[in-house]
Amino acid sequence: MMRPARLEREAKSSRHAFLKEIVSIAFRNLSRHRVKTVITTIGVAVSVALYIFMDAWLLGMNLDSRRNIVSYEIGAAKIQSQAYFEKKEDLPMYESFSNWKPIARALESAGYAAAPRMTFTGTLYSRSGSAPIVFHGVDPERERRVLRYMNYLEAGRFPKEGTYEIALGLLAAEKLKLDIPRKLTEEELTRLVEETARTPEEEAFIRGLYARQEPVFFLRQDVPRTELDRFWDLLVASGRNDARISTVIDIKEESGKIRHVYQVMEAKVVGIVNSPNPKTNGNVAFMPLDVLSGEEGLLLEDQVTEILVRAAGAKDSDLPGPKESPEAIEEALRRVGFSLPSSLRVYGWEEYVKDYIVAARGDNVTTRVMILLLFILSFLGIANTMLMAILERTKEIGMMRALGMTDGELVLSFMIEAGMIGLMGGIVGMILGSLANIPMVNHGIDYSAMAKQLSGDFGYRITALFRSAWNPGTIIGSGIVATLISALLSVPPTLRALKMPVTESLRFE
Repeated sequence: MMRPARLEREAKSSRHAFLKEIVSIAFRNLSRHRVKTVITTIGVAVSVALYIFMDAWLLGMNLDSRRNIVSYEIGAAKIQSQAYFEKKEDLPMYESFSNWKPIARALESAGYAAAPRMTFTGTLYSRSGSAPIVFHGVDPERERRVLRYMNYLEAGRFPKEGTYEIALGLLAAEKLKLDIPRKLTEEELTRLVEETARTPEEEAFIRGLYARQEPVFFLRQDVPRTELDRFWDLLVASGRNDARISTVIDIKEESGKIRHVYQVMEAKVVGIVNSPNPKTNGNVAFMPLDVLSGEEGLLLEDQVTEILVRAAGAKDSDLPGPKESPEAIEEALRRVGFSLPSSLRVYGWEEYVKDYIVAARGDNVTTRVMILLLFILSFLGIANTMLMAILERTKEIGMMRALGMTDGELVLSFMIEAGMIGLMGGIVGMILGSLANIPMVNHGIDYSAMAKQLSGDFGYRITALFRSAWNPGTIIGSGIVATLISALLSVPPTLRALKMPVTESLRFE
């Protein structure tokens, strides 16, 4: 009498031999139908590769957009009055608050960078025209610690404290002809030289910056930055970049009535901003906060509309972490013995860009639906391949059933066969998708021409270069999903074939 352990070993060995035989049958079937196998594998590979590519592209655009929002536009959070936040789309200057300096000092002692702002709207007039502008009165030193757009000056410098100087977004500067001219007719070049050059040497210098390409003159591509800086200084010194700000000051009286005061300020454009975030490059201007407090400014009396907040030393590549949440910031202020006035609150950066987040999610869903349709088409190909294979082998299936092979064993055999097609297609697709991602991650695609046509605003907070980002979970998961779905799609046609009686299967032609 055999012992139970020996019986168990023999049973286990028998199961291994059975599975090995089933896998061997599946391999033989794949090799017998090479053309169909190759075509179906290619279909799966293309679908997987496209899904990986598009997922990486969308992930890269969303990550870059979010980083650009935080690093160049908002910071991790804002401190504002609740009344201002509820009407923030209208930029209600009258809902500003005073005594921002104690708040900023408390934030800095708690490990944060803080940048006060006064945001208002107005019209900027130049010699060539006018444009509506959103103005930000900023503390240059504190602003530099929170946001990074100051590092992206197309020309000139950032305004100095105590001066009526402006750094203007690139697109607004081009509209108002307050930038470095890139293309001029001969008449325009002559007029520019007459207005700007004070000596024959300066005239020769300016003309030497341009190359003639009939019928116009283009700024040479190889002009060194030092020469561009000198040219910019000449333009500013000539008065060409003098401008005028016209705005309406909204003052809230004790009775709650809003009083409107019209104000005009003379200013000079000393810098052009061209950062990776299109919001800072449009109809936006930055000027010193301190000059807006007096009678010649906005009668602010040290008021601001918001304080931007970011963790001290935060990396530009990192999105805000738990330390930069509104709750964490308020708790950090309490730990240093400071409580915000009841009228003020801390709002996270995502609360200001809800429209962008909703639009980005919509794009993700739309793109994934399109890729899902490709998946469905390729997997329908697998189902069709398996159906044809099973129909062609109906007689063979009948013989195997007659020899004692169970329905479950036959289903498993065809599942392994289809799963192998999905696995091969998934592996090839993973490789192709990853290879296609390498240049997209390292270099991206330059959309600057399209961005310019759309005034720098096409939904994402990216000016020109779209880069992908690696998503290992999607790469591995798409291969696994392709294998599992392929295996499952073989079940319905197999079960359909097994409904036929064995005797009819043997007579099937």
